[in-house]
Amino acid sequence: MNQFSKKPLFGADNNALVALVSVSIIVSAVLGFFRVLYFLEGFTYEAYQTEVFQLATLIPQQILQHPWTLFTYNWTHTGFWDLFTNMIWLATFCTILQNLGANKHLFPIYFYSGFVAGLVYIFIGASVPFLGAQVGVIALAVAATMLSPKYKFLANAKGGGLPLWALTLIYFALATPTLIQQPWQQQVAILLGGLTGLGYIFLLKKQIDLGNWMHHLLHLLNNSLSPKQ
Repeated sequence: MNQFSKKPLFGADNNALVALVSVSIIVSAVLGFFRVLYFLEGFTYEAYQTEVFQLATLIPQQILQHPWTLFTYNWTHTGFWDLFTNMIWLATFCTILQNLGANKHLFPIYFYSGFVAGLVYIFIGASVPFLGAQVGVIALAVAATMLSPKYKFLANAKGGGLPLWALTLIYFALATPTLIQQPWQQQVAILLGGLTGLGYIFLLKKQIDLGNWMHHLLHLLNNSLSPKQ
C-alpha cells in the first residue's frame, strides 16, 4: 500500500486536517452550549464542571467510571484561546504533512499520541484533570520535522521561507512557558506522547504503518455506509 499520497482538496471527505479541527470545534461548541444552559438554568459553574466538563477530561482516579475520557481529553479545551492557539499550530503542521503526502497519517499520529500520553498520565497516578490538543500538536510537529526537516514553510515568501526545523523550534519556544507551569506529571505525559510522532515516522520509514488498521477500518465503514447499487 502506498504510504504517501497527494494533498487532498480542502473540502474532500478524506481531508484529515479538516476532520481533526472540526471535531475539536464541535466538542468545544457542545461544552459551551451546556455551560450556557447551566447558567440559564441557575446551576453553579462547579455543577457544570462536575456533571459535564469532567466527563470529557482525563482524571486518572475516575478512569474506571469514565474510560472514554482516555480518547476525549485531547479534543477538549478550557476556553477559546486555548482552542484557537492549538488549532492554529495543528493546522500548520498538518498542512505541512499533507504537502509531504502524509494526509492519511495525521489522525493515527494524533490518536496514538493522545493514547500514549493518557496511559502515561494514568500510570503516573496524577490527580489533576488532563486535557487539550497540545500532545497531538507536538507529535505532529515532531513527525513532520523527522519526515522532512529541511522542508521550507512559506517557501514563496521573501527570503525563501523558513526551514521546518526552525519553525518547530519556534513552536517549542512558545509552548515551553505554558508547559513548565503545568504539573510534572503532565509535562512527562505530554513529552512522551509527543515523541510518539517520532516513533510513528521511524516505523513508517521501515515500512511499518501503525495506522494501517485505521485505514482499513475506515474503508470498511465507507463501504458499509455507501448506497448499494
